[in-house]
Amino acid sequence: MNRGPSRSLQTDAVVMAKTPCGTEGCARIADDNPIFRKTLAQLLRAKGHEVITPQTGVNAYLALRDRSRSVGSLYARVALPGLIDGWILADEYADLHRDRAVILAGVEARVSAQGDIVLKQPTPTTAFVHRLRTAMRVRSAAASIAR
Repeated sequence: MNRGPSRSLQTDAVVMAKTPCGTEGCARIADDNPIFRKTLAQLLRAKGHEVITPQTGVNAYLALRDRSRSVGSLYARVALPGLIDGWILADEYADLHRDRAVILAGVEARVSAQGDIVLKQPTPTTAFVHRLRTAMRVRSAAASIAR
């Protein structure tokens, strides 16, 4: 289901963290702003999280479908270069993890009908780190209780 417009196709490389994803899974950061993407990834890695940082929606989609690395959390900008935007990524993520919210950056702050957290862009990098880490802790606690 496409909940937003797609963008023109651009190719890019998926940049992966050096360490393999652990039990919490890798955080996916899909943002076309290389400075923001790199800063957010560095802050999350400094907190001990493994991170995958695709630039386009297409590569983010492929990273979500990669079963060799578990998916932890997803942050995506709503408007991404390529044929797949943040809304499509949120749908794909929901298909894999119905109990987890996606954190998106868009033109207005809100919670989507599907329960995704939409932060107004630009939002300080620290706010994204806080939201992603909170989502990771909640998911980790729920997994522990289920065992």
